[in-house]
Amino acid sequence: MATINDIAKMAGVSTSTVSHVVNKTRYVSPELVKRVEKAIEELEVPPNFVIKKGKRAPIAAPAQTSEKYILLLITEKKSNFQKQIEHQIESHLKDSGYSLLTVLCSSQADSLAAFLRSVIESRLISGIILFPDERDYITNQILSGQSVPVVILGRETEGYLADTITSDTREGAYRAIEHLIKNGHEQIAYIGRSIDRSPKRLEGYRSALNDYSIAVKESYVHPQVQSETEAYEVLDSLLFNEQPAPTALFVANYSLVTPVFRYIRLHNIPCPESLSIVTFNDFEWSALHTPAITTISQNTEEFGRLAVEMLLQRIRNNEAANVPALKEIYIHRSLSTKINVRESTCGIGRGPFGERAASPSSLSLNDSEIAQIRSRHLTAAISFHYAGKAWMELHQKGIRDVFDNLGISLIAITDAHFDPSLQCRQLDSLRLLEPDIIIAIPTDNRETSEAFQRIVSGSSRLVLISNVPEGLTVSDYVSCVSVNEHSHGRNMGHGLGEYMLRHSLTKAALITHDADFYATNQRDNAAIQVLTEEYPSIQICANIQFHRETEVYENTLKYIKHHPEIEALYVSWDGPALEAIRALSELDRTDIAIVTGDLDYPDALNMAKGGMIKMISAQCSYEQGQAIALAAANAMLGKKTPSFIGIEPISVTPANLLKSWSQIFKEEPPSELKQAFKKSANYIAAESEEPLV
Repeated sequence: MATINDIAKMAGVSTSTVSHVVNKTRYVSPELVKRVEKAIEELEVPPNFVIKKGKRAPIAAPAQTSEKYILLLITEKKSNFQKQIEHQIESHLKDSGYSLLTVLCSSQADSLAAFLRSVIESRLISGIILFPDERDYITNQILSGQSVPVVILGRETEGYLADTITSDTREGAYRAIEHLIKNGHEQIAYIGRSIDRSPKRLEGYRSALNDYSIAVKESYVHPQVQSETEAYEVLDSLLFNEQPAPTALFVANYSLVTPVFRYIRLHNIPCPESLSIVTFNDFEWSALHTPAITTISQNTEEFGRLAVEMLLQRIRNNEAANVPALKEIYIHRSLSTKINVRESTCGIGRGPFGERAASPSSLSLNDSEIAQIRSRHLTAAISFHYAGKAWMELHQKGIRDVFDNLGISLIAITDAHFDPSLQCRQLDSLRLLEPDIIIAIPTDNRETSEAFQRIVSGSSRLVLISNVPEGLTVSDYVSCVSVNEHSHGRNMGHGLGEYMLRHSLTKAALITHDADFYATNQRDNAAIQVLTEEYPSIQICANIQFHRETEVYENTLKYIKHHPEIEALYVSWDGPALEAIRALSELDRTDIAIVTGDLDYPDALNMAKGGMIKMISAQCSYEQGQAIALAAANAMLGKKTPSFIGIEPISVTPANLLKSWSQIFKEEPPSELKQAFKKSANYIAAESEEPLV
């Protein structure tokens, strides 16, 4: 007698497809149905579970057939999670001697009760793997009293004893919310289909917010959304009636994913720019969607492997489910989840007081305002923490170009040489000049605090670069202007992660600034988040800290001597990166890859020559200088300015180095840089590679 495997082989399909065609338990394309039916028609004696010519063959006793079946009961026709596990179960049953029969038992499980009981009692079924229905009808009504091994998937059931495999969905939801929080989101909404089916997901959502001291806003929580119409109503309320509207959304069930993305498309809500979205469960099209969707995935391969392993063990031992005397033998396995970070989530750059980064586009002036500023003959001064780098020179050029156009005189520029006490004296001297505007970046937030407080108590308007000294509040200064530090760090994290992945490297170390600067802290934390979430194969072995750039040389020498296994370094910005390169060159460890921030000639030359620097996240310092000058001009007109303005950085690799130089420096790359680039292997590689983003 032919078996289901014979039919599957003849038709060129899987055994589960044959089962779906025969039992009409799931949609199968007409082409596959035709192939299966043709194969059945060609059999002289079809299996006795097949309906042929309108009549069902009688179920034979086990002695009449060698065919052995595992019954899989699924409860959601559209569940990608259940579909993936079905595929894994079928794969792991291969060569086991068992064939898989899949039956859909959705909300109509009671209507299939007689059929399922007859199949089970026929003894054709050796064991059952099932996803429980919402009412637990399958376990408590259909399987109650049946002596058969059972493995339950997805969640535990009440009143029925069996081996159970679940995911730690609380951990998965917690991980999703933590990802959003670390990306700067605090207004995070929750939408789910059933609080009864997914209570742990809601627990994880609440727990993550509580652990990060973010109050749970109950109007953001919608755990019982049953239909697309209800989903639209909830999204109407969240995105157009809530104040403030959420900046991020956690979709706890797959059935709500399509309604959510359809809604935001219909309402022209850009994702992730206006709304970041994370969904629970990964699915085939999540990476193909635009934007690609950040998901929490369950380990479906392990679900399938364990389900088959546990069930076959019970069959061999003749151990049925729901036997009180055996209750100690039943096992509950909880599997970890994984976050897949894609394009549907993005970070929110934050200022020193947690404010969201504003765009410099809000600072434009009209002709009348420009004329008004020119007529006042205003003055300004700049206090840099140190000078001599392209970063400061480009800031100064951007400021000067705007001020020249507005008729604002730049009467003094000081260089503190990274010495807080020197900067305090310089600030006091600038204050005596009584300029209308003082622009400054503190060398140390604590040690310069009193000097800056003396500035704000005077008549000058203060604009800050990158950091805010201790003791100052948002009412004390016009604005703080910086690179979007969150994007800056993420660029570097991706640059390091992608390089290490491509070259099969696994051990990295960090070199970071040991100072309480919110800017560099935000940058470093964003890079670490990217590396830990998106590159699990990379091990961060150490964080080598420095207070002054000159310390990096000795610190790097000491650490690498004792830890030669390090293969790559993240360095907060280019100055300390060059010190690290000096130390590594002395140790003859030029094989170590470096990713850093800020583009200047020495690091660009190193990259062009194919040196240790593999990627740079470059600030647009000229544009930041322009924004600083415009913020000051707006303040002098009495206009309200954002308390924090963030400018997006640029990712620089060998593939786009020369083009990026022109974009950032507003001039052609130096001839030495071009020649060095042409002599290196990067020149050929750049012809075909795309820049990292």
